[in-house]
Amino acid sequence: MEESKAPPEKIKVVDRRRFTDEGDLREDAPAPRAPAADPEPLAPEAAAPEIPRSAPSDESWTPAASADAASSLFLELVAMLAHQAELLISGAEGLPAQPAEARRLIDYLGMVEAKTEGNLSSEESKILSNVIFQLRTIYMQSTQ
Repeated sequence: MEESKAPPEKIKVVDRRRFTDEGDLREDAPAPRAPAADPEPLAPEAAAPEIPRSAPSDESWTPAASADAASSLFLELVAMLAHQAELLISGAEGLPAQPAEARRLIDYLGMVEAKTEGNLSSEESKILSNVIFQLRTIYMQSTQ
């Protein structure tokens, strides 16, 4: 192997800070960059539905319809926290086991159970209790 004897490339360092150490605008400060242009909007059929920021004022927003959606979201939240806790207990998917973080997630679920007592459907309550019991059992087995 033969090393090339080309001269090293020169590097030019440019100070792009706009302010001095005292907070004053530098005389030779670069001009501020123009904001990036907004991307072109998606075609209407490809655009994601807009998420309402508050409950609509019309009659279509009924408590019965929102209760089903809330129940579904609640169960998704429980499943997500449980899955993350399992991964942290076992160290799956190439991650090291992190039992302290897993216990924290299990404690979060326990806190959710305590704070929502009496406000959950029987199905939601049963699922949450079972998930917490299973995670605590797995956690205790892994730390022995």
